[in-house]
Amino acid sequence: MANTEIILDGLEGFKKKIERLSGSLFANRLLQEIGMFAMKSIKERTIRGKDVHGESFRDYSPSYSLFRQEKGYQTSTVDLNLTGSMFSSMTYETEIGSVKIFFMNTQDPSGSSNPEKAFYLHEDREFFALSSQDVEGIKDIINDFYFNKLLKGYGI
Repeated sequence: MANTEIILDGLEGFKKKIERLSGSLFANRLLQEIGMFAMKSIKERTIRGKDVHGESFRDYSPSYSLFRQEKGYQTSTVDLNLTGSMFSSMTYETEIGSVKIFFMNTQDPSGSSNPEKAFYLHEDREFFALSSQDVEGIKDIINDFYFNKLLKGYGI
């Protein structure tokens, strides 16, 4: 099975700047902000029923729609969310110059592996990726960080 992770590495030439700050509270905060932003963006877009390209997800199959309806779950918007277990297992880790977003190796209430479930859901409906808007948002976070936290913070 392929990995279910997104690794943001390099970040448009900022990797060296981040590495120069290696170990500093500033670098860790920046990477944490990027990780939280990316996770939030993926979750919010998916809950709205949109894939990474902004297109609506294909409808649930009639049989799965009936299953959801019988269990009391909504069927009007395909949001890839039944119990919330998969989304709650999404997390991130920071390393020097990179952020990794992934699903923890936990199980949902049915006993399915959350990373495996995310992998198969992503194959069918592309949700676990960064859109061009996400990338622009990350660039804004980096620019704001360097301007506000570093340049202003050091009186430059």
